[in-house]
Amino acid sequence: MESFVDEFNDQEREKSGSPVIAVDGLSGAGKDTVASFVSERFGLRHISASDAFYEIAEERGLSETELSAQAGKEVDLEIDRRTLQKALSGACVIDSRIAAHVLGTYADLRIRVEADLEERARRIGERDDIDSPVPHVQTRDREDSRRYQQYYSIDTSDLSVYHLVLDNTDVGVEPQNRIIESAVENTVM
Repeated sequence: MESFVDEFNDQEREKSGSPVIAVDGLSGAGKDTVASFVSERFGLRHISASDAFYEIAEERGLSETELSAQAGKEVDLEIDRRTLQKALSGACVIDSRIAAHVLGTYADLRIRVEADLEERARRIGERDDIDSPVPHVQTRDREDSRRYQQYYSIDTSDLSVYHLVLDNTDVGVEPQNRIIESAVENTVM
């Protein structure tokens, strides 16, 4: 087994439980919604890469905003390394922007959640109380894609690493959950 990110193949790693399910996508696509559903429905631990970010901020005595302002490759690598380690410690569902790439073949199921720009911007605007969120989301998408390409040589538009790609732009949560439930039941449960 291996990660699709070369930096994480520097040592032998063993996975101690199955299933491990990776859920990723751009900001506002619904990663947390899908991962939370899978966690609840199948009784799996839900691990978010955001948790590792918050841990690092706390360890360094920084606010999330301060760590974000200082973050570079070293912080991204540490977040992804911690996420991978947690995933390998037992059955779970992981959500992050690049979970499928970080987990690689350690993930029994790799899901990409997508939604169009306007829908993701609407969700983020409502969640984070941002007026005119489209430019904010476009900048974030562009910066994330640049970082992942620069740091890991990941092309975020390449969907070939996924078992399932779900565009939920026009799909409600319940129909989405039925699709996800079927995919999990038919592949890893």
